[in-house]
Amino acid sequence: MLLNSPRLIIRNFKDSDIESFLVYRNIPEVAKYQGWTVPYPRELAVQLVDEMRDVELPHVGHWMQLALELRETGEMIGDIGVRIKREDARQAVIGFTLAPIHWRKGYATEAITAVLGFLFDELGLHRVSADCDTENAGSWRTLEKVGFRREAHFVESYPMGDDYASEYVYGMLQREWRARKSLG
Repeated sequence: MLLNSPRLIIRNFKDSDIESFLVYRNIPEVAKYQGWTVPYPRELAVQLVDEMRDVELPHVGHWMQLALELRETGEMIGDIGVRIKREDARQAVIGFTLAPIHWRKGYATEAITAVLGFLFDELGLHRVSADCDTENAGSWRTLEKVGFRREAHFVESYPMGDDYASEYVYGMLQREWRARKSLG
């Protein structure tokens, strides 16, 4: 699996990504709005890289994680995930994570746009959705910048340790993607 954007190579994980992956997955600020806890164990990183190394396409019901590599330096700076919905193979969910040093530089926007192009234009999907914690303004602003519509606000719906977080759900249809692309 290989996608290109102006500044990124979006590709399968490789063994050399393990250290970078562990660094940002173990930053409390990154894990705060995610489904993992810190410390993130090396064994899970190795397992994820092993599972994702040779995945060619997203499979129904399973997450496919792709590494985000800076084209200019070869540095792995984050990952983006895609899961084709089990109940409808023409719909997918995406999620993304970046190392904080690379936040607010447009990399997430660039990666999401490349993945949406692949999902809508190459795979012909009907709909892509994403969700994020309502307090994670960086993520929901990025989704809105790319063109996602906020479809729902679920209050205290997601268990986070002993508490519950609220989340926004976003969606984009293939026709919305195409209309946005045609505007330039």
